[in-house]
Amino acid sequence: MSARWRSVVPVLALASLIASGANSAAAQESEALSLTLEQALGLAAGSNPALRQATNNALLNGVEMRTTWLDQLLPSASLTLFQTGFNGNLQRQALDNFGDPIARPSADWNFFSRTTHNLGLRWDFQGASLFQVHRRQKLVNEDRALAELRALTDVQIQVQRLYVDALEQRALMRAEDALIESRSIDLEVAERLFSLAFKTRVDVLNAELAIEQQTLAFHQQEAAYQRALLSLKTAIGLTDARPIEIADEDLPVFDPVGFDASALVSRAMEVNPALRQSEVAISSAMLGVSERRREWWPQVSMGIDVFRQDFGSGGEALFDPSVSQDLESQFFINFSIPVLNGVFQQRAEQQRASVALSNERESDRQARLELEAAIRGAVLDLGNEWTSFRLSERSNVIAEEALRLAREEYRLGTRSFEDLRSSFQVEADTRRQVITARHAFVDALLALEEAVGTSVRETIRASTGPEGT
Repeated sequence: MSARWRSVVPVLALASLIASGANSAAAQESEALSLTLEQALGLAAGSNPALRQATNNALLNGVEMRTTWLDQLLPSASLTLFQTGFNGNLQRQALDNFGDPIARPSADWNFFSRTTHNLGLRWDFQGASLFQVHRRQKLVNEDRALAELRALTDVQIQVQRLYVDALEQRALMRAEDALIESRSIDLEVAERLFSLAFKTRVDVLNAELAIEQQTLAFHQQEAAYQRALLSLKTAIGLTDARPIEIADEDLPVFDPVGFDASALVSRAMEVNPALRQSEVAISSAMLGVSERRREWWPQVSMGIDVFRQDFGSGGEALFDPSVSQDLESQFFINFSIPVLNGVFQQRAEQQRASVALSNERESDRQARLELEAAIRGAVLDLGNEWTSFRLSERSNVIAEEALRLAREEYRLGTRSFEDLRSSFQVEADTRRQVITARHAFVDALLALEEAVGTSVRETIRASTGPEGT
């Protein structure tokens, strides 16, 4: 081997190693992330942006409750050290023995200094304001917790719905792929019959056209499946560059005859997060009425100051620690009774609070009526989707048998290819209808659970048990 090639070989080996490493990294990057429904829900619970915002807001509950206790419920404390000052004055007048002002015989400047160390406690309240402040903060915390629960419920329903939609699109894609194989068999039959001079070239061309059209339908459905996966990935909140794939899941398809709409409505009235937030809003409005009424109560300020101070001429007391001075204290309590302070404005605010309470109660009543209608409508839709699914299954069985007989008649020459084409188009449509009806039932079930605010599948009393996918 020449010297030239001996120098080139290591370079080529290094380039090959780098290329293989790059290809391996690209393969790992393009490797799809396979997710089950349970894994998708778990990832969404920690990655969905809307849910994370609600969770972040709920983190304020602890610090705000502690702040309410320390700043508003307990006495506020203040500590002042080395409050020192230096002053001087010049008095040109004095008072004689009779209290009349006279000119001072000597008008000189007088200088003095003072240093004070003070510890004070102060407590301010008006009527039941202390209890109302605590109650207000509890309501705010409860509303945030319910908002987090509501966001979690919404995300779970959204991810399940998108996961089921991706399952539907994949099932339709596989059905379209299976139809391509069926069309290929029809093409083989048409070519064999043409070779035997039983059929014309037109039948062969029509069979080839059917394959091309079915291939186009397959690619369109494949694109729909990829869009469904993208929507699911966005809802989960994944930032991973890898594409995702979904696992095969058994769909909850069953006879919903065991559902009791009245029982579901009663359950929703207790657990639905939106209704519970509405109840919190009513409590908050009631508290607002009480807060407006307390404005007629006296304002009370009370406290105590414990201090040391030193006072001296000149700068003797500047920055004096005053350790040698005795402790002094003073207690104070002030009452301020509002009599004519904004009477009409306070009356208007009280009226606004009362109107706000009435409106919150009406909003709650409207929400309960709409929720009951939504649940009862969802139960009806669920029953209709179950009926549609069973009918589509029977229709598909009939269409498959009709297609089998039509193919036999085509081979025997008693049926034209156009008639056969019509039969396998009907069979393809019914096959798609079965898939669509099955997933429409699951969509209706998710709509019912969304209205109730929790899972309802454990309450079914189906006589035949769950159906498979």
